Order: sequence, then structure tokens, then C-alpha cells
Amino acid sequence: MPIASPRYAFNAVMVSGAPPDPGVFALWMHDELIYYGRALGDGATIQSRLQEHLAGAHPCTARATHYGWEITSNPRAREAELLREYERAHARLPCCNARAA
Repeated sequence: MPIASPRYAFNAVMVSGAPPDPGVFALWMHDELIYYGRALGDGATIQSRLQEHLAGAHPCTARATHYGWEITSNPRAREAELLREYERAHARLPCCNARAA
């Protein structure tokens, strides 16, 4: 099941409201999902990981216009599940995950 969060505008003001918790997140360019990511905790939170992407740390995701998130106790497993589901439905990974692989 995809991330059930609302989509928020991907800008500094909105990202500042993202949770300071471990979990997973999705980045969209308009209606196209371009990336699934994770925040494993120990300083890496959903908010901090989104801030990295917003600051341009990952050039592929610089095109993102919206984001969503989900708090989970096992971000690594949930991200893998999201990627498997996406690949099964689309016969490919989200474009920015494919570049990272």
C-alpha cells in the first residue's frame, strides 16, 4: 500500500512541519512519483532527510514539487516494500531510486 499521507508542497516552510521522527517519505514531481526514501533515526529524521533533498544534496530529486511521509518503526523494511509495490505496478523503480541503485 502506498504512503497514505497527504501531499505537501515541497518548500522550506512546509518541510519545517515534517515530523522529526524515523520513517519513510515520497517525493513527487507534479503527479509523478520520483523517489521513495527513508529516515532511519539516530539523527536522521523525516524532516532532516527532506531538508537534505530540498537543499539539493541529491540532484535528481531537485525537481520535486510535493512530498508525503509515513512514520514507521522499521523504515528500511517499509521503503523496500514501497519500492517492490511500485516496481510491480510500473515495471520499473521511481526514476530517482533507479539512479541511486
